[in-house]
Amino acid sequence: MKKALVLGSAILICLSLAAFNTEINIDPFAWQNKKPAEELPVTINPGEPVLPFTPVNILLPFGHRYLNSTVQLSTAELVAENITFTFAGPQLPISDQVFKNSFSPANTIPKNRLYPSQQWQFLGTQYFRGYQIALFNVYPYRYNPVTQKLYVSSQISISINSEFSEEEACYQANFYTPGTKTLQIINSLICNPDKIPSYQLANNYRYVTVPNRIIDLSTPKQMIIITNNARIGWFSEYSAWRSAKGVSNSIYSMEDIISAYPGVDNAEKLRNFIINAYQTWANSSQPLEYIILGGDDEIVPERGAYGQVGDTVDARMPTDIYFSNLDGNWNANQNQIWGETNDNTDLIPEVHIGRFPAETQTEFNNMFRKIQYYVDNNTYSNNYAVFMGENLNNNPLTWGGDYKDDVAQYLPDEYYLQTLYQRDGTYSADNVYNAISNGAGIMNHMGHSNEVSLIGQSNTTVESLTNTEYGFLYSQGCYPAAFDQRTSGNNEAIGEHFVTAAGALFSFIGNTRYGWYSPGNINGASQFYDRQFFRGMFQQNCPVLGDALTFSRLQNLNSALSNDVMRWCYYEVVLFGDPSIAIKPYDPNLPLLNLESYTFSDEEGDNDGIINPGEIIRFYPLISNNINWADATNVSLHIENLPPGVELLSDDIIIPQILAGNQSPANIYFRLQLSDDMSFGIYSFNLVLNSQHPITFQSTGAHRFPIFFQITLIDNRFPWETIVNGKSAPLVADLNSSPGLEIIYADVYGNSYIIGSNGELLNTLEAPSGMLINRSFASGPINSDDQNDLVFCSRSGNIFALRLNGDIIFNYHTDTSFLFTPVLADIDGNGTLETIVGGINGKLYAVSSSGQLMNGFPFELGGIINSELAAADFDGNGSFEIVAGSTNGLLTVVGANGIVRNGFPVQLNGPVTGFPTITNTNRIVCSTPTDIYIISPEGNIIATRNINTHITGGFAVGNITADNTGTDIAGVTLNGILYAFTDSGIDLPGFPVNIGENFACPPLLVNLDSNPQLEIIVHNYMNSVYVYKADGSPLSGFPFINIYNGSTPATLVDFDNNNQTKLVLGFSNGVLMLNLRRNTAHLGPWITYRGSALRQGSFASTGFIGSSDEYNIPALNALLGNYPNPFNPETTICYTTKANVQAKLEIFNIKGQKIRTLIDAIHSEGNHSIVWNGYDDFSRKVASGVYFYRLNIEGKTFQRKMLLLQ
Repeated sequence: MKKALVLGSAILICLSLAAFNTEINIDPFAWQNKKPAEELPVTINPGEPVLPFTPVNILLPFGHRYLNSTVQLSTAELVAENITFTFAGPQLPISDQVFKNSFSPANTIPKNRLYPSQQWQFLGTQYFRGYQIALFNVYPYRYNPVTQKLYVSSQISISINSEFSEEEACYQANFYTPGTKTLQIINSLICNPDKIPSYQLANNYRYVTVPNRIIDLSTPKQMIIITNNARIGWFSEYSAWRSAKGVSNSIYSMEDIISAYPGVDNAEKLRNFIINAYQTWANSSQPLEYIILGGDDEIVPERGAYGQVGDTVDARMPTDIYFSNLDGNWNANQNQIWGETNDNTDLIPEVHIGRFPAETQTEFNNMFRKIQYYVDNNTYSNNYAVFMGENLNNNPLTWGGDYKDDVAQYLPDEYYLQTLYQRDGTYSADNVYNAISNGAGIMNHMGHSNEVSLIGQSNTTVESLTNTEYGFLYSQGCYPAAFDQRTSGNNEAIGEHFVTAAGALFSFIGNTRYGWYSPGNINGASQFYDRQFFRGMFQQNCPVLGDALTFSRLQNLNSALSNDVMRWCYYEVVLFGDPSIAIKPYDPNLPLLNLESYTFSDEEGDNDGIINPGEIIRFYPLISNNINWADATNVSLHIENLPPGVELLSDDIIIPQILAGNQSPANIYFRLQLSDDMSFGIYSFNLVLNSQHPITFQSTGAHRFPIFFQITLIDNRFPWETIVNGKSAPLVADLNSSPGLEIIYADVYGNSYIIGSNGELLNTLEAPSGMLINRSFASGPINSDDQNDLVFCSRSGNIFALRLNGDIIFNYHTDTSFLFTPVLADIDGNGTLETIVGGINGKLYAVSSSGQLMNGFPFELGGIINSELAAADFDGNGSFEIVAGSTNGLLTVVGANGIVRNGFPVQLNGPVTGFPTITNTNRIVCSTPTDIYIISPEGNIIATRNINTHITGGFAVGNITADNTGTDIAGVTLNGILYAFTDSGIDLPGFPVNIGENFACPPLLVNLDSNPQLEIIVHNYMNSVYVYKADGSPLSGFPFINIYNGSTPATLVDFDNNNQTKLVLGFSNGVLMLNLRRNTAHLGPWITYRGSALRQGSFASTGFIGSSDEYNIPALNALLGNYPNPFNPETTICYTTKANVQAKLEIFNIKGQKIRTLIDAIHSEGNHSIVWNGYDDFSRKVASGVYFYRLNIEGKTFQRKMLLLQ
């Protein structure tokens, strides 16, 4: 390299012109480098080949002004043939939406010429701490895309002419900063270090004045903090802490600065103060290096700079480097648009700058606390990096993960790197949230964002983070750091929230405006800065945040001076945090503990696998230590933030050691006592893991994991789900020879699913093709084999019956649609069940067990049937009659041969929509949209009751108050008004109750507590369960809120034969089971849809027909009935006796043969009950079918009928 003569005195320099030459050798094969960030930048002009170029920065002699230059390249030589370079695509904003367009490169037809067209470019001069540098882009690599040949000029010769200027010398002298750090940076920037000694003359020209003494600059500081008077006190402790850490600093107020320094606005006044402070301390032993702007832009002003990329223009892009790049005034043309190209803006920072974008004391304190914790603690987060990449474009497919893989090559291999890439299916908002919560220390992101959304998080989710290990995040996304009030407003940008929240990050680096990418490749403009940031931090000895960000800019300086999108990115990247904070190095002695899994056990409670109020539960955590980390010593497990009502019964758990790649013992657990009054729901607490550093004996970092447990009613075997929707009420029965009960659930196509006692699918019974089932099905023995069958009706006009093996018994078709549930009843008194269905054509159909239409049917009702049917033996003659309501307001009772019962039809005031239901006294309860009616068996209206809308699904009948005065009735409206009244129409005390939810299913009646009164159970459209006592008050522990949409009617049953009540519900595509945790000694009178599987809607079909009170019977001889009825596997038979009487209770089959003697003994006065388990006197299980039970007492026989379902 030829070197210019350096004159040895200031006088000679002042009189001289200088001409000097710089020669540079070019590596002809540098274009093959696989790590572009380590060597040469590349051209990214759309439509042209992406080629490396050589930035040449030449230091001018001290005090000289640039005059002119010449650049010569040696003759280009062919170095490669048949080689292909990619063409640069357009630069596009990283929008908050995935681009779906196709962006074709501009060069659809490559030209037969060399690219780039120019060989060199002079970029002007720039200043750095008093040194003046002339900058050139030289293009020695030139490529012809048609011939596919690459030519390289192996030598560059640059000659510069300059002249000395005393004015220039004085200007440079005031900024001149000797010292090791400055020399390191200037040497990395220039190619002619032989000119550096000339700057030793600067002290001869230095003259710096302080405008006034309002601000004391007498003591040099390494860092200055600028905030307003109201917040200076908030910084005092932080300032002292930084000083104790070796970063001397002072705090200055904006108010003093504004009053002491000139400028067209407060931002310029602030910059002039920083310039003055820098110049004052420049030649001291401690020059100014760092600036903290202590507040959001309402506290410390921002400067908006001009940026333009094609048609995208922003005249006020917030850029804090206005306060760190201290040469020039950024507004040379005086048009109040700052940082334009023709303003000759100086782009080299003299100082490293960061901003605390906080406003409130809490926000500042959060930033102080997190930064201090990060610096003062050596924890596992040091070694933990997370890179995140989203889908940037679908055509061409462009992955943020590819961008991040490029940056990740500069992260040392020993770091633990977790990649959350949409490309790989690992990226999600939850995974990102968890990574931050788990204490990631180094984070990098490429993807979509805006002012309020970043990495899948919103301002709200960021504020909810409670992590206690903090890291930093560098994001290329759009607008996350738009801290200016005109953009983010009072809500503040999400990047601000990340650092001012209680959790989240201690520092954030991001864009105040659009980030930029290039579809189909990784040469996005923002990528070049991201790449160099990580290269500087981990490979070029720039671990300090501010230094690394400056390094990133300087590596892209020449590109920013020659390319509009690179200039945009140069301006917009800001640092939220302290620029003097260094990233902690990798520590090989740190373990990475993780909560591998956890379980809860109620083995000290009722051991049913469901967590109950009042139980002692065990919490079993399984802890792992990552295989690639250090061994963990003195591992502690601690529980914090227990919810109210939970008491910890255990001490902290200490594990002496968990080796790398190993797990904790499986038998460690905590004991937790739950209070008796805890409500249902999901609860959480934190498990805190810690260990001891083997060298410092300090904490390796508290690792907090949220632990969730549910106090729920949902049985752990359910839900059971199918892909096809259903609307039917599940039926519970013993359907096979295996132990336990099964559940039948039908979908809308009539296919029936038999679900086992463990929640598994046992069998599927396929319906005939073309069926559409709108409601539930019925079940009973419809032919002579005494086996229970399934009966359906469909919108397609079919009435069909299936055996439990799937065989079709009959399939009757007619030209109408059936929207409601079939009813099974013996309407002709012959001992077999007929199927009765109502069509939308207003006709009743009664079909025999052989599939034949019965005499007198179809029966014309005169109006569309818009409700379920009911059936009852009103006269006690063995022949049932059908109760049907229609839209013409007629309530009709029809018997065999289509004969209408005397007194009917009864005209009501509107369409019958509340399903007819029959009480134990054979009164009929039904409703229109405006009134509930109670009608006698003779057709007399006994009572009416006004309602505000439809009763949904019919009524439930039972003696709710247990007062021996008669039967009560309950029903709920669509909009959640629960009515309970006597069969005379009188409201029960405490009713109606406004639940405030929407309902589609009728109530059930059951006794869930120790008193004889019944509870009313209702469930809404989301299958949330509400239970009300007889006085209208809610039962303790309810409601139970659920989230399974699309309710169907429910069934109450002792499913596991353990005296525990289960509630079986259908939802839109499956079955739920809720464990009500109540004893089934008195299960209740109305425990399934329409009272029984026969769907008769009659109290008689439930078996509770002997008294107005199914529990407290007067002291007389009476057979009260059995429940449940139909039943499986057992039923309870209730009866009463006078004092000291002999009573015999026996079971007979339908042929009159005695099956079992249940009891034959002298009885005391009162109520009695006995359970029949379906076995005969020889301990043999009997077949399903109809059975009679007879009570013989004092010469009188009482007999009733029951139905066993096997």
